[in-house]
Amino acid sequence: MMNDTDNKKALLKNSRLFGHFDASIIDAAIPMLTSCNFEAGQLVCLKGDESDSLYLIVSGEVEVSVSSHDGKIILLGTLSRGDVFGEVGLIDGDVRTANVVAVSDVELYRITSASFKELTLRFGVGEWMALSSYICFLFRRVTNSLEEALFLDASIRVARKIMSLQEKERDQSQNNFQVSISQEHLGRMAGLSREATNKALSRLEDMGLISREYKKIVVPDIERLAAAVKTA
Repeated sequence: MMNDTDNKKALLKNSRLFGHFDASIIDAAIPMLTSCNFEAGQLVCLKGDESDSLYLIVSGEVEVSVSSHDGKIILLGTLSRGDVFGEVGLIDGDVRTANVVAVSDVELYRITSASFKELTLRFGVGEWMALSSYICFLFRRVTNSLEEALFLDASIRVARKIMSLQEKERDQSQNNFQVSISQEHLGRMAGLSREATNKALSRLEDMGLISREYKKIVVPDIERLAAAVKTA
């Protein structure tokens, strides 16, 4: 059974941000991690606030989103165990770029801004290269989301979001799967209104690519859905 130190090391080594750091840097980061907890529905970070720390998820899930002045919410992603958030503000010294809300009860490890700056003093070429690679990953993710929002048909956007969920939800030995998600949540992920999401899902149903149940979407043939997304 892993102790607290081993658990922290395992999470850091499997993190996209810290995973390529030298073992000595990871060891130095371990005592900087402090535990904190948030209940389901609780706000963890607010866009525009001071970036005073980054977080590493131990258990549970959080949603990352942005909102407009008229209340429209676009869900940027759902993060779970091993994922990091709040890091951008520590890298560039600016404010929070998004809102983060706990979907379920979550346990987090926190690294303060001061501790992160102390850690960077230990960085070698490998760590700076890994950090640059991570920033490129974030940039590509935002670019892909912007491309989807500007150029893709709504039904394809919804289909892509369903595909992005299938890795966690389905038995990889089967060619069908179902995902438990509300229409509202899926629409937020795709950046669509409830009406637009409903129309997109109806079109996918008419094409025989999905069927709908209460808060569930059933995909009878993942290969057909993947082909539809690929050719769009």
